[in-house]
Amino acid sequence: MKKIVILIALLISGFAMHAQGQEAYMKAMGKALATMGEDQQAAAGQFERIAAKVKDQWHPHYYAALSLINLSFNAADLKAKDELTTKAQTFIDTALELQPKNAEVIALQGFNYMAQLAADPGTRGQSLSPKAMQQFGKAVSIAPENPRALALMAQMQYGTAQFFGSSTDKPCEMVKKSIPIFEAQEEGKSFDPTWGKEMAQGLVGQCNQ
Repeated sequence: MKKIVILIALLISGFAMHAQGQEAYMKAMGKALATMGEDQQAAAGQFERIAAKVKDQWHPHYYAALSLINLSFNAADLKAKDELTTKAQTFIDTALELQPKNAEVIALQGFNYMAQLAADPGTRGQSLSPKAMQQFGKAVSIAPENPRALALMAQMQYGTAQFFGSSTDKPCEMVKKSIPIFEAQEEGKSFDPTWGKEMAQGLVGQCNQ
């Protein structure tokens, strides 16, 4: 009887510790997501610390990578940009290990290729453009209504069409399709991504010029 009581006590203690850990994770993620809208650098650090402690959840790895990618677009020079996207890739690799068929993570991989390309388009366009498009295409094939995959693919297609002087009708149609999907997203219901609407709207604005 005494052994049973001890076992029950251990089980209850284990459940309590798990609940406390989950609560701490939820609180830390909420704080980091709020920071992301104000300070990408600080948010990247917060997500990195969460990812180091919670290795079985893809969200902190995803957002650590996203913050670093966003920072790379405003970095001072090519070396700084490459350092950020290289670090972002380590988090993407972990997220892909956890979620190999997740359209959000796959689209983020394409976004990182896109950021690397944008850092040095003259040198990297030929090699990285197909890689980015492959990832966006894969994401869309898994989740045809994923607005980030649609908008990012449209962005790449639009840039390519402009470069070759061809029609931009297809990417413009694609990005316009993403807008109502973005608007239908429920923010704050989970840690799933909801970003990208402003980017899509910017491209729509270019399409309407």
